[in-house]
Amino acid sequence: MSLPTLNQYHKKPYQAIDPALPGLQQTGRTVIVTGGNSGIGYAIARGFVKANAAHVIILGRRKDVVTSAAARLQEEGRQFGSGTDVQGRTCDISDLASTENLWKTLESEGISVDVLVLSAASYGATETILDGGLSKVWGDFESNVRSTLDMTGRFYKQKTTDSGQTKFLVNISSCAAYMWSTMGPDRPTYGLTKNASTLLLQQIAQDTRPTDMQIVSFHPGGVLTDSAKRVGGDNLKGLVFDDENLPGHFSVWAATPEARFLHGRFVWANWDVDELKTGPVREQIDTDEHFLKVGVEGLSEKMGGMVMA
Repeated sequence: MSLPTLNQYHKKPYQAIDPALPGLQQTGRTVIVTGGNSGIGYAIARGFVKANAAHVIILGRRKDVVTSAAARLQEEGRQFGSGTDVQGRTCDISDLASTENLWKTLESEGISVDVLVLSAASYGATETILDGGLSKVWGDFESNVRSTLDMTGRFYKQKTTDSGQTKFLVNISSCAAYMWSTMGPDRPTYGLTKNASTLLLQQIAQDTRPTDMQIVSFHPGGVLTDSAKRVGGDNLKGLVFDDENLPGHFSVWAATPEARFLHGRFVWANWDVDELKTGPVREQIDTDEHFLKVGVEGLSEKMGGMVMA
């Protein structure tokens, strides 16, 4: 999907979001990528390694998997000349005790996180909400919504951070947040929780200056990850998927001041950033505070509210 006023739709990385560009360099920064041991999260971590971040910390639930992924990414970094230190740390973001331990450990080690990428997510079960019941459905909210609030709050309130330094939060959302009928209708809690977590960050962005913490949410495109294969099965045959490095590089761009005009908004990794920055789309972003935000289709505050006279 693309906006009517956009002419380009990317399926592969392109020059404007190349992590090697001087304006996208992450030199001196520490980056955390949740779910960074595989799939899109791993590609995002690779993007920050290419952008020469000082440290890239990938999180995963299984120690052996995340340790192996970190070692593999470290070797990739050496091959393309990056001096980034890659670490794999065990953390279940749906478990409050686990996330508390992570952030306390980082604090005790004097580590200040500059960029947080929220990539880990639960797809939810293939059953209706009422058939799933309270326990299963609320478990998906804990995985995809509560974890977003928990990680965002801990990131924002770090004691080791320089108070004058901008933090960058990149949220890997999904078009399922609003494409209810076509994207995963058999997994209703996925779109529901992606909508809720995106709206949550939208509200946090409204309350937070982008110079304090810049927040950008985006759909990563159609990437054939192992998780997508498990969920999609035979329905994926014949489709032309996007390069995993497209969201990987877009994430790096989103973690720079170039993307500040998208603070609190939702976009697609497939959209051309130069077109977003200029022209009709940028004009609408600058003049319409509701554009590219979660809401009720067909309604907005611009139409007015209740008649109380």
